[in-house]
Amino acid sequence: MDDGIRRHRWIITAEKVSENHGDDGGQLEVLSEFEGTREEAERALEQAARTMTVGTFLQERRRLVYRQLDGSYLVRCTGRMGGHHSRLVRVARLVWDSAAEVD
Repeated sequence: MDDGIRRHRWIITAEKVSENHGDDGGQLEVLSEFEGTREEAERALEQAARTMTVGTFLQERRRLVYRQLDGSYLVRCTGRMGGHHSRLVRVARLVWDSAAEVD
């Protein structure tokens, strides 16, 4: 059981869900990798959802951040010219590393 005190290896990713100009999404981007507690990972995830760059050329006018029931975030940004970009932002804990196996 993870009580939040143990330090683990974490990764935060953002998956492109959709854009209004026909892109189907599905592209995965690694936003950060770090060691920390569960609480630190949850804070880092929310911070990433609030501050990550969503669209390279999107002049962001508005950002909506939704926390989903599974703990991930849906980020929807609207641009000044009316376009929108959506990303699904998640955090995952490393549970196995083949390089760490003992011979």
